[in-house]
Amino acid sequence: MKKTLIALTLAALPVAASADVILYGQIKAGVEVSQVKIGDDKSKTATEIADFGSRIGFKGHEHLGNNLNAIWQVENNVNVAGGGSWAGRESFIGLEGGFGKIRAGKLETQLKNMDAIDPWEYSNNALGLGVFTRTGERVTSVRYDTPVWAGFSGNVQYTPRDNANPTDKYTHEDPSRDAYYAGLNYENAGWFAQYGFGFKNNNYVSGTNGETKDGYAHQLQAGYDANNLFVALGAQYTSGWDTLGSYADALSNGAYGYVPAGTVVDGDVTPWSADDNGIKTIEAAATAAYRFGNITPRISYAHGFKPKMAGEKLDLEYNQVVIGADYDFSKRTSALVSAGWLKAGKGDSKVQNTAGMVGLRHKF
Repeated sequence: MKKTLIALTLAALPVAASADVILYGQIKAGVEVSQVKIGDDKSKTATEIADFGSRIGFKGHEHLGNNLNAIWQVENNVNVAGGGSWAGRESFIGLEGGFGKIRAGKLETQLKNMDAIDPWEYSNNALGLGVFTRTGERVTSVRYDTPVWAGFSGNVQYTPRDNANPTDKYTHEDPSRDAYYAGLNYENAGWFAQYGFGFKNNNYVSGTNGETKDGYAHQLQAGYDANNLFVALGAQYTSGWDTLGSYADALSNGAYGYVPAGTVVDGDVTPWSADDNGIKTIEAAATAAYRFGNITPRISYAHGFKPKMAGEKLDLEYNQVVIGADYDFSKRTSALVSAGWLKAGKGDSKVQNTAGMVGLRHKF
């Protein structure tokens, strides 16, 4: 009898030790229908089963005493169509206490955290504010978050050069590509405001003269989220964060077919081109939603002013509208429907991206 009790006790020890481990995630997907027009060339209508960022994660903590906790998280990409990546989303280990929180791993930047203005589920940028929120990233880095004081909090984050460019870590023959991020947040009685900043050393190689140049982004958001009402406004300024090619690809949902210079294609290295020159952008966005029982209709609008390259304005001004609604079957399961229109530029550089979607989301 005693041996049986001892065996049961020993078997229970691992369970007790891992009792604070939390399994969580979201499965979300739907049917997207879209069409892209670049200049006079109109694509075929694409109909596809699209995953909207499904994930599964594990997180936990351990009390270390003196108001200090060890914290960790491993969050994985999954796809209802098959595939995914282990620790492909925010994954870290760190410490948390009265001083705040410090973590190391693959972490979201402040610009990535500023996602309240973009509550849509989508894989096509026409169905959400993916162009406006493109500056948000998860990067291998160390990040410090302050405690909350009277509704205010802040953070700073750093990516070392050898994480940003690991193929050069033992030679340092290439220019350093380390990156810096920072943020400031305020929240009180439903009102909120956020500021995010990102700076990337030698972010791109100019197609004009082959020089490496820096990139940075500023974003500001403010709004109200309480009493079934959500309203948010945002503005963003970037310089050298995008190249002309990567920006056009974001507007066209990849249909532009941008290939960065220096990429090997069919055995050949692509030459430098104007597509690899950095641009400056100014954008604004707004979202409003109101919950009626189980239904939450919402609308978003975004506008990008003409970007500048080498001091000249480009015909890539964009306007975007997204409308849709969620229907909550329960606290965990919702039906989704939305439609979006994104138009940019004029003449040969004109881009039109139109899409619609119906889907489901389940949280656990």
